[in-house]
Amino acid sequence: HSFRTAMKQHNVPHDESRRRRYKQHRSPDHLCFGKDEIGNLTHDCIVERLNVMLWKENTIYNYDRFATTTPASAGAAASDAAAKADPMRRVNPDWRAQITTWSYSVVDHFHMSRECVAVSMNLFDRYFAHEKEDASKNKNAVLLVSCATLSIAIKLMEVNDLSLKALSRFSRGKYTPSQIFDMEWLIVASLDYYLNPPTVISFVMHLILLLPHEINERDRNELVEYATFAVELSVADSFFVGNKPAPSIIAAAAIIISLQQCGTLSQSTLSTIIEIHYCDIILEQIGIDASGFKESRHRLQLLLKNNKRE
Repeated sequence: HSFRTAMKQHNVPHDESRRRRYKQHRSPDHLCFGKDEIGNLTHDCIVERLNVMLWKENTIYNYDRFATTTPASAGAAASDAAAKADPMRRVNPDWRAQITTWSYSVVDHFHMSRECVAVSMNLFDRYFAHEKEDASKNKNAVLLVSCATLSIAIKLMEVNDLSLKALSRFSRGKYTPSQIFDMEWLIVASLDYYLNPPTVISFVMHLILLLPHEINERDRNELVEYATFAVELSVADSFFVGNKPAPSIIAAAAIIISLQQCGTLSQSTLSTIIEIHYCDIILEQIGIDASGFKESRHRLQLLLKNNKRE
């Protein structure tokens, strides 16, 4: 089903005459804030990048490619059997949330991009999806993997990497640099060198560029901040593990929630942007599937309600 259908379920009004007028007065150049908004990228270049990211999301970085299951033994307890059979339940969700918070503190301390954490947790999730061992009772092993995936992500995303000695100190000496280094290689081999996934924040930053010029620079900056905050919360939430919903859907939901939080937009303009421009002209033309949109939006709203911005 389409994004337009999905949005109708959330009481976004439909106005066919407004839709026709909007399309008649919008050339391709109006589909982003400016042709050179991010360097020299045109609208077509942005869309092409999104198409490549979607292809990677649906193929080589699809979570199901890495997930393995193990048959439960006949005498195993039901909860243990479920944890071993379901890759997404091999790591305690509370541990995972704490690891994400710790990872953010590391990159913040060294003034690095927070997207490093999104990449790190993607590697982390796919590694445990691929490995058949049950990590739900071995916290030390889980923490060592998180140190290694963060180190890999920083090497991929940053010009200056973080020394393993520094990372070892941040682990309070639990792991030596050599232990982290060895684990890095185990993860790289396990993931078959697929280390550069499209992240939710990357989708957000590209999709926001395709919003119409009715949104001024001040509102655009507010949208970026609010959507980024929502996305960073989603990284720590095990609900979003496993590409269900996909990163592109989480990004779309975060942007639409952010649009609705933008107080300076009139209801008429807001409805036009969401229903006509964003859902119809942009998302459907690019080809983002709406499956999981409703669930993503609801979950993000819950996270935002429970975690107020400072």
